[in-house]
Order: sequence, then structure tokens, then C-alpha cells
Amino acid sequence: PHSAAVNLRPGAEQKVVFITARVHPGETPSSFVCQGIIDFLVSQHPIAKILRDHLVFKIAPMLNPDGVYLGNYRCSLMGFNLNRHWANPSPWAHPTLHGVKQLIVEMYNDPKINLEFYIDIHAHSTMMNGFMYGNIFENEERFQRQAVFPKLLCQNAEDFSYVSKS
Repeated sequence: PHSAAVNLRPGAEQKVVFITARVHPGETPSSFVCQGIIDFLVSQHPIAKILRDHLVFKIAPMLNPDGVYLGNYRCSLMGFNLNRHWANPSPWAHPTLHGVKQLIVEMYNDPKINLEFYIDIHAHSTMMNGFMYGNIFENEERFQRQAVFPKLLCQNAEDFSYVSKS
């Protein structure tokens, strides 16, 4: 790493973007989107370099590898829709969720790490356009802060619309 990498300086606060994909095995496009993100981030594109210099990216590209291997559509090997087990994932029955959630909690509890953004990539069986869901916050500042990314994406990506056109 060169000296401009703010996040890699000893003692510096790390600003983290966490990306996960393929919690539902049948949502194949999420793997392609995640691969595209990875390919861009490791490229020599000037924006990719700036992102790498200022953010740490943690990526779990496939949260349901056993379900993908088996050709399942929504469930893991054990028959769980993993997306319904984030609240209390079992290390035995939902090991990928357990590991990811444990890492997120550790980052949350570390004063030197600031989880700036979490992206969970899915696909949809009938919708062809890109769309996003966000959290509902009582605090207006937090609500507005999470709306910045989709607004910027809408301004810079012709395939994404901030207003649903389904």
C-alpha cells in the first residue's frame, strides 16, 4: 500500500464498506453484480484507487454456498431461508450468517472501525431494473444519510432509477 492509503495507517480509523451476496441461491445475478464490484475495486481505475485509499472493503460474495451447490432457489442445505435468520443465527445451522454477524458486531464495538455502509446484493425473479431497500429510521438524519447512495447512483447510472418504474 502506498502512503495515501488513509485506512491503512497504524492507529487510523478504518472506514468500512461491507458487501454480501447470494443469500438466496437462485438469485444468480447477485453473483455477477458482486463479481463486477470486485473487478472494479481491484482495477486500476482512478476512482477504484481513491476508494481503496479511503475505505476498507469486506466482501462475502456467497452467503449460501451449500444451497447454490445443490441448486436450491431460496434455502440452504438444511432447508433454511437464511435471510430470515439474521436476528439469531446459529453457528451450526447458519454458519455463514453467524460469522458475518459476529464480524459486524466486532466492528461495531471497535472504536477504530466505522461501518460506513452495508450492501446486501439480491436479485428479483420478475423485476428487471435495479432497486434498493433501506432501513426505516426514526432519526431523520440517519434516514437522509442512507438515501444519499441511491440518489447518487440514480444520477450516475442510467440503469438505476430512484423512482420505481415497475
